[in-house]
Amino acid sequence: MSQNSSTDEGSDFLSPESGITNRLFSRFGLTQTIWRRVLRSLLLVLVTWVPLVVLASFSGQASGHTVAVSLLRDPEVNCRFLVALPLLSLVEVFVLTSLAIQVRQFLTSGILADAEKARFEAIRQQVRRWHQAVGTEVALMVLSLVLSLVLSLVLRRFVFTDAASSWERKSNVISPAGWWHLLVSLPILYFFLMRALLMFFLWGWFLFRTSRLELRLTPTHPDRAGGLGFLGWGLASFGPTVLAFSAVVSAGFAYEIYHRGESLQSLKYHLIIYVLLITAVIHLPVLTLLGQLTRTRLRGLLEFTNLAWKHDRSFDEKWIHQPQSKNSEKILGSSDVLSLASMATGYEHINNMRVVPFDARAASIIALAAVVPLLPLIGTEIPFPEIIARLGEFLI
Repeated sequence: MSQNSSTDEGSDFLSPESGITNRLFSRFGLTQTIWRRVLRSLLLVLVTWVPLVVLASFSGQASGHTVAVSLLRDPEVNCRFLVALPLLSLVEVFVLTSLAIQVRQFLTSGILADAEKARFEAIRQQVRRWHQAVGTEVALMVLSLVLSLVLSLVLRRFVFTDAASSWERKSNVISPAGWWHLLVSLPILYFFLMRALLMFFLWGWFLFRTSRLELRLTPTHPDRAGGLGFLGWGLASFGPTVLAFSAVVSAGFAYEIYHRGESLQSLKYHLIIYVLLITAVIHLPVLTLLGQLTRTRLRGLLEFTNLAWKHDRSFDEKWIHQPQSKNSEKILGSSDVLSLASMATGYEHINNMRVVPFDARAASIIALAAVVPLLPLIGTEIPFPEIIARLGEFLI
């Protein structure tokens, strides 16, 4: 297999049109352009959220006070299907495009030894088969339905027994809207959530297998990651997915505050831990390269130390131990002095090499994506008009 053909294949690492659901969407022309994907997201809202409003309206539970928590006053369900689900549907193609670019970088940068390209392609094909397998998607569908049943029936019946009456159930009797939520809306949401998790897991597995190959890493590379710096900034592509997950989490916290008597003050440590945890979890795939980068850094330090010793020895013999009368060259402006400084800079560069492909800007994007959906919770403590007024005072 030639390098060009491998590069072409690397551009289609995980196909955005693989799987039963994507093929179905593709048949109806809902995958070709970004606007058609927006239309697909609206279709998901039409299937998951609109029927809930219609059915709850028939039961008089969409608004008003017939139940403690009416549908339109439930921040959790509205945020799930009006924000998180459409976002998960939209951002999938962006994540897959970023992963394809990173796979192609392995092939075009020269990091892979020629003898390892066949094994690299085998790893790529294995991950691709897992992603495209019909069985994988069927398993996700079944798991989504089971998860919905367990969380809605078992846990709420035997764990959350003090839950207030809501549009979903009243006196342990599930409403028509509740059944639609249980059997249709929630499984669809869980399916997209788990498909995003599957994509993240497959990327981690791909990097783990790749880390076992012979990679031609250079400790002096300007990215301070041996040439793998692109994996660090590539993590930023998971930012929109984190945004969707955080929207679900934020809505859950809002429900606790509005309907279960919690406060933002009592939940602040939960929020901080969540942001730190999700930022750390997103970096787990690149940790698989810790061993390769650590060995590259250590080898670079040892080899450069030997080179620096030879260079400094020659410098000492020429400029320090040799009498100036025998040295016709003047030290002022000599290139030898500049090379001495360059050697020190080179050693410092290797010494500062990261053993994990970390990018501060990408980490900031992930953390920001985790925080932004949580900001509306401030409105539970301070009214939004007061927040806007205070911001206006700072601007004036």
